Amino acid sequence: MSPIRTLAITLLVMSLSVSWLFAQQSEAVELLGKYPVEQAREDSGFIKPGLVITTNQQFNQVWKKLKGGDQPKINFENSFVVLHVRDAADPNRHRFVPRVKDGVLEVLALSTRIGFQRSDKTLTTIIEFSRTGISAVRDYNPKTKKHITTAL
Repeated sequence: MSPIRTLAITLLVMSLSVSWLFAQQSEAVELLGKYPVEQAREDSGFIKPGLVITTNQQFNQVWKKLKGGDQPKINFENSFVVLHVRDAADPNRHRFVPRVKDGVLEVLALSTRIGFQRSDKTLTTIIEFSRTGISAVRDYNPKTKKHITTAL
């Protein structure tokens, strides 16, 4: 094998190792609660990617718009919530994987990929997290194809 090829392979392996180590520096975060609410599609249209709720007043306003039943009790001095919206007819299994890196929380919503026909209802999942060690929330906006970081 030529020395140039050996050097190229070595550099490739080193760069993959560095990116793998960088990705591994994040830590798992516990979900304190998940509260699903089903509503008409137009009732969830106000929820933008990266919506983070940090006060009881914000949560009360959002809850009224969602038209949920009994409102969950959340202590916003110690917690905050992130909202995730999907079609209510979506048969895919969803799993939320929260990771924190340098105080910034990112919640990955992983799901299977079964096709379905859209319905006129959505399912909003309110996900509760502890504020401990978290200073901001990072989310991806598929419309703008950019990440949004919201400080707590």
